[in-house]
Amino acid sequence: MTIIRAGLRVLRRFWAELLAAVGLVSLIIAVDPPRLGHVFSQIQWSVALLMVPVALAIYAFHAIAWWFALRSVGEHIRLRDTQLIELAGQVMVFLPLGDLTRVAMVRSTDHDEGVGAITATVALQELVYMFLMTLGALPQIVQRPNVALLMLAMILGFAGVFVILLWEPAYRWALRVVETVPFFRRFDEQLHEIRPAFLRVFRIRTLAPVLLFQAASALLTFLLFDLALDAIGVHVSYIAAVFVLGVSYTFAAITFLPLGIGAFEGLLTVIMLTYGIPAAAGAGAALLFRGYNDVLMALLGVPCFLHVRRQQRSGTWRQDGSGAAPDLLGSATASVRR
Repeated sequence: MTIIRAGLRVLRRFWAELLAAVGLVSLIIAVDPPRLGHVFSQIQWSVALLMVPVALAIYAFHAIAWWFALRSVGEHIRLRDTQLIELAGQVMVFLPLGDLTRVAMVRSTDHDEGVGAITATVALQELVYMFLMTLGALPQIVQRPNVALLMLAMILGFAGVFVILLWEPAYRWALRVVETVPFFRRFDEQLHEIRPAFLRVFRIRTLAPVLLFQAASALLTFLLFDLALDAIGVHVSYIAAVFVLGVSYTFAAITFLPLGIGAFEGLLTVIMLTYGIPAAAGAGAALLFRGYNDVLMALLGVPCFLHVRRQQRSGTWRQDGSGAAPDLLGSATASVRR
C-alpha cells in the first residue's frame, strides 16, 4: 500500500509531465522506431549545424523584447543579465508554469517591488509571441477551411486574454473563476498585481519594440522548422512549413501540457501527412525542431541557471548595495513543482 500511495503522489505531482512523456513515446511507437531511426540517419549535418545559430538568435530576440518590457515597469536590469535569465529559464520550461522562475531571477533586492509587475512582462512577452505564431498560419487558411474556424477561435481566444487584462470588470470575474482552482491559489499575489502592471507595459513605446523583436523571433522560429525539414530531406514550400508549425504550435499551447510535448509532435505529424509526407519523416522533423528549440536551449541554460542560483545563495546576484539578494529562485522552483 505504501508503494501505491507513493505512486499516486508522484502521479498527482507530475501528471502533466507523465502525460506528455506517454504522448511522445506513443508517437514514436506509432510511426515505427526503425523508420524514425532511418530518417535521423539521413540528416544533412551541414543544415543541422546551421540550426544552432538560428536557435540562439530566437532566444536572443526573446530576451531583447523582454528587456524592453522590464524597463517599462521600472526593472532596469542589464541586457546581459536579461539574456542570461532567458537562457536559465529554459531549464524549467518543461514544468507547468516553469516560466515563473524567470520572475524570481529578475526580482531585485527591493522587496517593495511586487512580483506581479514582472509577471506582467512575462505574460506580455508570451502572449505577443503566441499571437504572432498563430498569425503565421493565416496565409494558408483559405486553402485549409477545415482548420479555419479553429484558428479563428484561437485568435479570438488570445484577443480575449488581452480584453480580460485591460478591462477591469472582466479581470475581476476572471480572478474569481481562477481562484476557485487550488493550483492557482499559490499565485494569488501575482494574479492580483498583474493587471495594474499590464496596463503599465501596454503602451505604444513598450509594445512597439516588443512586437518588433518578438516578430523577428517568430520569423526565426519558422525558419528553424524549415531548416529542420531540409535537414531530413523533406521539401515543402516555406508557406506550407509556416502553416504546419503555426497550427501545431497554437493547438499544442491549449493542451496545458509542458511545452505541449506529445501533442505538438503528434499534430504536426498528422498535418504533414496531409501534404503527402510519410509519418516517420513528419515526426522526425517535429523531434528535430524540438531538439534544437527546447532541448538544446535547456542544456545551454543549465550553466546559466547554476550561475544564478550560486550567486543568489552567496548574496551577490543583482546586488545593489542594499544587502544580500534573497534566494527567490529556490522558492519559486519549489512553488512551480508543488
